[in-house]
Amino acid sequence: MKPIQQMPRYRLVAEEIAAEIRAGELAPGSKMPPDKELVERLQVSRATVREAMIALELMGYVVTRFGAGAYVADTLPDRPVEPKGLPGFFELVEARYRIEPEIAAIAAETVGAEDLAVLRRKVDLMIDPARPFAESERDDRDFHVTIARSTGNSVFVSIVEDFWRARLRFPEWTRANNRQNEEDIRRFYRDEHMAVIEALEARDPAAARRAMQVHCRNSGQPMLERWRRLEEAQAAPDDRVVTRISTW
Repeated sequence: MKPIQQMPRYRLVAEEIAAEIRAGELAPGSKMPPDKELVERLQVSRATVREAMIALELMGYVVTRFGAGAYVADTLPDRPVEPKGLPGFFELVEARYRIEPEIAAIAAETVGAEDLAVLRRKVDLMIDPARPFAESERDDRDFHVTIARSTGNSVFVSIVEDFWRARLRFPEWTRANNRQNEEDIRRFYRDEHMAVIEALEARDPAAARRAMQVHCRNSGQPMLERWRRLEEAQAAPDDRVVTRISTW
């Protein structure tokens, strides 16, 4: 007997759509069916379809044209490709939401003055308007890793580092910073990270947990909003271009 593999629902949907693309049912360069149609045809939730579309982009079958929607890639992969080792976008958001707040709560009881100074320095760097966003992204990662490291638990450090490795391998995530105006991004960096620091300084585990929950939740919400806008564009009768939505 072969082992029974548990496969997330979105992966099954992604494979079904990829099979149709490879069979020529959806031609290269053609616009993908609206999410509403895919939901009805595949009998799955809209959230599952969103996850599947992101997976298809990772697999090289779909490209997203901002303001226009999702299209079948002009050139398909030479052979079926599976994004092995990559979590679904919302799986990653949920894992961060469940785990990082608990790490922050523990850190509220273990963080030292030197750690807090590093965290404040990282926020200063993140909000520096002269600093490239790629560098601010690294500062953001260092901020979260520093909190994990302050607990003295190397497993927590490895978990947070794994979150960021997965995030950087997600094209949707690494491109996201370019879809929001600079002022909003800097405000996001300042307000949400400072709320975490203030809770840590107060040695308040509950407040640290809440602040990190807000931060982790907000990191995933923009992607949901982006797909909502794409759906609206697909449903619009004149198929007009939709303004880019903000994120991160």
